[in-house]
Amino acid sequence: MINILHFVSGMLLLLFSVTATAKDEVTTSIIEFSPAIGYYEFDSKRELSNREMAGLGFGIHVSRRWAMILNYTALNAVRGGSQQGETVDVQKYHFDVYRFFYSQHRFRPYLVIGLGGMDIISEGDKHNETQWNGGLGLSYRIAPKWFLRGDGRVFYSDSSGNTDYAYTLTLGFRLKEGEHGD
Repeated sequence: MINILHFVSGMLLLLFSVTATAKDEVTTSIIEFSPAIGYYEFDSKRELSNREMAGLGFGIHVSRRWAMILNYTALNAVRGGSQQGETVDVQKYHFDVYRFFYSQHRFRPYLVIGLGGMDIISEGDKHNETQWNGGLGLSYRIAPKWFLRGDGRVFYSDSSGNTDYAYTLTLGFRLKEGEHGD
């Protein structure tokens, strides 16, 4: 099993080395903060209720076409599917790579892939799974600093064999002048 901390550290080192050799001056305008809301559908084998979720992302845009973002999401599910069951806390964290298309336009379709983990915490029990994810989305640049992203993703847990789905709407903000070239 891959140690998530080592993986994310390695990806950040790779990212910083790529940006250090970039032709353009690297500024803090490449940094993104992005709160998100969405809906998470658990695999029926988990016996957890599908729920709304909230999250936060932090990452950098290497170029108009590429971004790397660390995402954290939290939600409360109910075990057994009924509203009367045991409440379960779910925390998800994943490091994602985004590939944007038509990057000169306001509307930009994208592909996203990532690796992360999910903690399922109930009374006296904590279960952790490694998850791969992939999906499709559409980004809309509102202004150089602001954008909206919506996507659908598949999350696959290799240890349990479960497949979950997530639908997310993100409001992104980039520091300083935001995206260059307007």
